[in-house]
Parts: sequence; C-alpha cells; structure tokens
Amino acid sequence: MACARCPYTQSYTLLWQDDRDPEVKAIMLRCCAGPELQIRRGADTLFAEIFKTRTAVLERSEQLRADRSWESGAGESGEAPMPGAEQSA
Repeated sequence: MACARCPYTQSYTLLWQDDRDPEVKAIMLRCCAGPELQIRRGADTLFAEIFKTRTAVLERSEQLRADRSWESGAGESGEAPMPGAEQSA
C-alpha cells in the first residue's frame, strides 16, 4: 500500500471499473515510492502493487482486467510481480 506519510496518496486516476454491486475498479495512486495500482471492491482493497513507471501500472491493470486474477487474490500470494513492479508493504 502507499506510504502513510506521502502527501500524494489522495490523488488517484480511475483506470477502469465494472458495474458489479459493489462496483470493482482499478485506480492508480500517486505515491513518493512510485505509482501504485489498486483493485478495489467498494471500500475494500483486493489487490495492490507499487511500480516504477506509469506505463507498467497501465499494462498490469489491463492484464488484471482481462484475466480477473484479482478475484482469487493473485498478486498477494507471494507470486513474482510483473517486470517493473515492486513488492508492496
């Protein structure tokens, strides 16, 4: 997750969302550690990764949208992150 001290964590970009109830959406947060991708269902964060570049965030969000691996918790199970990703704390 983004660091608590970062003044940018309230700034985010909506990358995609679906119309489930509650809705599922992918957002990109700004953080001093790098851009962070989060998949959220309502108020719950299902998936979070920090990347080195915005391009890597966009590529990963589209991959997750296509394969829906966030539904099973993939990415938080210790699997190797995509190139350009850093482990989130």
